[in-house]
Amino acid sequence: MNMKTVKYIFMLIVGTAILQSCELNELPGFDDGNAFVSFPKPVLSIGENKETMDVAVLLTSQSGLSGTVAFEVIDTLSTAVEGVNYRILNESNVLTFTKDGPTQYIRLELIDNNTFDGDVKLTFALKDPSSGLSLGFEKTATLTITDDEHPLLFILGRMEAKGESYYNGEQTWNPVFAKDESDIFKVWITGLVAGGSSASTPVYGTVSTDKTEIRIPVNQIVALSSSYPLIRLEGFYGDEGDDPIPDGGYITGEIAEDGTITLIDWFGSHVYSDANATTALGWYNIFSAGVTIKKVE
Repeated sequence: MNMKTVKYIFMLIVGTAILQSCELNELPGFDDGNAFVSFPKPVLSIGENKETMDVAVLLTSQSGLSGTVAFEVIDTLSTAVEGVNYRILNESNVLTFTKDGPTQYIRLELIDNNTFDGDVKLTFALKDPSSGLSLGFEKTATLTITDDEHPLLFILGRMEAKGESYYNGEQTWNPVFAKDESDIFKVWITGLVAGGSSASTPVYGTVSTDKTEIRIPVNQIVALSSSYPLIRLEGFYGDEGDDPIPDGGYITGEIAEDGTITLIDWFGSHVYSDANATTALGWYNIFSAGVTIKKVE
C-alpha cells in the first residue's frame, strides 16, 4: 500500500467520523409536549370610545394542536366594572383552538359613558387548559381603558415644539405631555428642553382650571448625566430674559383654544458641578421666549 492510498484512507475515516459527529449534534426541536397557551401581549391599552376590543390568546404548538382554555376576570386586580365600562361578548368563557385557528380572542364591547371617571383596568387570567396543553408564562393580561373625557386631552400626547435656541438657532423637537394619575390639572412633560432632557426625569406643570395657562416650576431636575451631579430646569422672565426666575417661581405658558401653548419666558437646562447648585458650569440648551408647543395629530 503506497503513501497516497494511506492518506486517502485516513482522510476517508476522518471525514466519516466528522459526518457522524455532525449527525449527533442536531438542533433540539419544539415538542408538542411543550405546547402552551398564553397572552402574546400581557399589557394593553385602548380608549373607551373605540367601541370594541379583541384580546388575543395564542396556542403555541409544533404540529397545530387543538384544545381549549378558560378565562376569567380577576376582580381584585380590576377597577373596570362589567356593564359600566365593558361587556364580554364571548358566548362562554372558554376559547377553542384548532390547527387552522391557533389564535382566539376575548371579545369586548367598550362603554363610553361621556363623563370623566378616570382610567380603569381590567385583568384577565387563563385557567383550565385542556389535556396536552399547559399555561405559558404570560397567563394574565391587563387592559387599561382610558377615559376620553380627560379635561386636558387636547394637550396630552406627542407634541411638536418650535423655538429659537440661544446656541443652535431655530429648532423643532417633540416633547410628550402625559397626565398625572391623581391630579387632573397636572401634566408630566418629557423632553421639554431639546438636547437637555432625560426621559427618566420628566418635569411637571399645572394647568389653570379654565385651561388657558400652564405653569412649570423651575429648579426641577430635567436631565441626568454621568458627568455632572445636577442639571436643573431654569428660566428668565419676559421677552428679553433679563431677570432669573427664582426658586418657587415658574415658566409660564399661554394656552390657546386650539391647544397651542406659547411659553412666554426663557427656559433651559442649567448644569452644576455640585448637587447643591452652588457652582454653575453652563447650559445644555436654552430657548428664548416664544416657544410654541402643539399636539401632533
